[in-house]
Amino acid sequence: MTGIFYINQKTIVIESFLTLVKGFFLNSSTYHQTEKEIDREQKIIKLCKENPRYFAPIYEKYYDAIFVFIYKRVADEYICADLTSIVFYKSLKNINKYKFQGLPFSSWLYRIALNEVNQYFRDKKTAQRVVCLDKGHLVHLFEEIEIDNDGYETEKTVAKLLESLSEQDLQFLELRFFESRSFKEIGDLLGTTEGNAKIKTYRILRKLKEVAVKSAY
Repeated sequence: MTGIFYINQKTIVIESFLTLVKGFFLNSSTYHQTEKEIDREQKIIKLCKENPRYFAPIYEKYYDAIFVFIYKRVADEYICADLTSIVFYKSLKNINKYKFQGLPFSSWLYRIALNEVNQYFRDKKTAQRVVCLDKGHLVHLFEEIEIDNDGYETEKTVAKLLESLSEQDLQFLELRFFESRSFKEIGDLLGTTEGNAKIKTYRILRKLKEVAVKSAY
C-alpha cells in the first residue's frame, strides 16, 4: 500500500520507508549498545570536552540516524539537512553540559533533534507535520487497539485516529509503533519515566480504539 494524504496540518505518508528515505535505515541501532561500546564512546566524549576535533567520529557515527529521525517528521531533504546540522552544532557547543546517565550519547542527540523539530513547527505555522508509516506499522497498531483491519477503510481510519491526537500523544504513538522504540527510550526522549511512558501509551491506545469504533458507524 502506498499513499500520501493530509489531516489538518499533518501529512500521512504510507509506503515502503526504505524507498522513502532512499537507502537509510528505518530504525537505528545506535541507541542499543553494549556496555563496552558505551564506555568507549564516553571516553571519546571526554576528549571532545577538551578538544572539539575529537567530535568527528561522533558526528560520523550518528549523522545518518539523526537525519532519518528528522526526515520522518519533515520529509524535506533541505530542511532536514539544516535541522540535522543544528542538532550537531548545539550538541558540540553544549558538550560540557552533557552528563552521562548510563545511556548512549545518541539519547542526548535524539532529545536535541526532537526539540529542534518541535521548534521548527512552532516557528513555521503553515508547515506540514509528517508522519511516516508502512503497512506493517498499521497492522501492528490495529492489532494493539484490537480492531479488524479488514473491516475498515484503512487510510480514512488512520486519518481519523491520528487527527484525534495531540502532538504529544502523536509522539508517543510514533516512537512506539512507527519506530519500534522501547518504553525506556521513549521516556528518555520525552522527559518522563519508563513506567509513565508505558501508561501514557496504553491510554492513547484506549482512546484510539474508541475513535476507531465510532468511525465504523
